[in-house]
Amino acid sequence: MALNIHFFRKNHLEKLDFSKLLEYFENLPNFKIYYVSDYVEIAYSDIEFSFKYRYLITKQSRVTKIYELSPMYTNINFMLEMPIMIPSFLAKEILTITQKLCKIFDLDIYHDSFEDVQAFNLVDVLVLFEEIRSTHIADHGLQGKITYYNERLNIICKYQRSVESLREHYENTVDVNYCVPIVAPEAGIQGISYTWKFQRPSVFPPFADYIFVETESEKLLVKREDFYRIISKYFTEIKTYLPDLYVIKGKQTRKVKRELKKLRKVNLNIENYTKLRLCDVIEG
Repeated sequence: MALNIHFFRKNHLEKLDFSKLLEYFENLPNFKIYYVSDYVEIAYSDIEFSFKYRYLITKQSRVTKIYELSPMYTNINFMLEMPIMIPSFLAKEILTITQKLCKIFDLDIYHDSFEDVQAFNLVDVLVLFEEIRSTHIADHGLQGKITYYNERLNIICKYQRSVESLREHYENTVDVNYCVPIVAPEAGIQGISYTWKFQRPSVFPPFADYIFVETESEKLLVKREDFYRIISKYFTEIKTYLPDLYVIKGKQTRKVKRELKKLRKVNLNIENYTKLRLCDVIEG
């Protein structure tokens, strides 16, 4: 299910120049434009979170109650389709781009739940998104998604967006990996995982529930509390805007070798687990 936002313009304004609109998207990262017979698709593909959404320019209006809306607005057959089963962090990013679009191109918006076309308000539309998502979950369940602590998920999402900048900061001399949600219902495992190549310099993200420890011959899965109890003495805190962010580097990477036996003792011995995308984790 998607949240569909339709764009309108006031009648006294000049006709929207779609070439300028498309040019705007061409200059944004991760957007690609596809020309189909009945519509133009402006598709966004997100690497860090492995999800997609799109804007559409259509030949015909897709507003169901078009004749009930105020005649002072013109439907320009341009709309946003955004998924609802995603974290609020991503929804806010999408809607922030939409807010800029509305400001630059003098657009107003309409959703089927509105009485009429209205000015874009980021807070109001984000609330609408969360209400529709809650209703959908109540009616259809999580459908393969998992829930997570609100504030912690927001910080983990910020870390996911910071991976490339952290790699640049350390000039690729330190591993900075993405977080990966995992579930293993039979073992009672559900949460955020991180993979560490043993003895490699590495950043450790905020609030990871499980750490995969990879050696040349084995792969261990360790709970956060056990891992940090054994390894945290080798950590250096990264003092940025993110809490609970640490790095192992330099001489410390050689010293951790003595801790491998301890890590083996707390290995969960789980082989059957499912990896999810971070976009599959929802506040709850």
